[in-house]
Amino acid sequence: MTKPSITIELAPHLHDFLYHEFDSRKDGGVMINSSNDIGKMVQAMVTVNDRPPKIPLKDNPITLILPITEWNHRILIENFIFIPEWKQRMLQEYIESSYRIRIREYFVAGYEKGYKQDKIIKAFLMAYNIKNNAINYDAVKKFDYRNRKRIVKEVNKDIQLSLFE
Repeated sequence: MTKPSITIELAPHLHDFLYHEFDSRKDGGVMINSSNDIGKMVQAMVTVNDRPPKIPLKDNPITLILPITEWNHRILIENFIFIPEWKQRMLQEYIESSYRIRIREYFVAGYEKGYKQDKIIKAFLMAYNIKNNAINYDAVKKFDYRNRKRIVKEVNKDIQLSLFE
């Protein structure tokens, strides 16, 4: 019996992120589980239909394998399952925001330990098996730059408010 699965569109760096988060191999897709918040979100976005949906081919498809539980086995086995495009967009944004939170956590931990930005970026890319090319390296670096800039603005605002109290 084949496991129920869905295919969605997702940026390549987020493929690697999901492979890491769910400890999956690239060849057979990503086995989603509900112990991870992303897995819960994926399962919440699944729609069932009695006829196969007309879904256009994707540029960056990824297969997500759904767990079968005592409450969903009939639904997943006896129906056609998919995630509509509008729900895919919500899911893509959720996965992207989870990815950004993970980057932020990595930088906070790295800076606390005294590592330089370059070492933290390389460690993150290696840990998540994201291709260390100029595009990915610069994207992570820009994310850190923007986050640090936002923090400086918050500190400035806090100081300005305390001056007038």
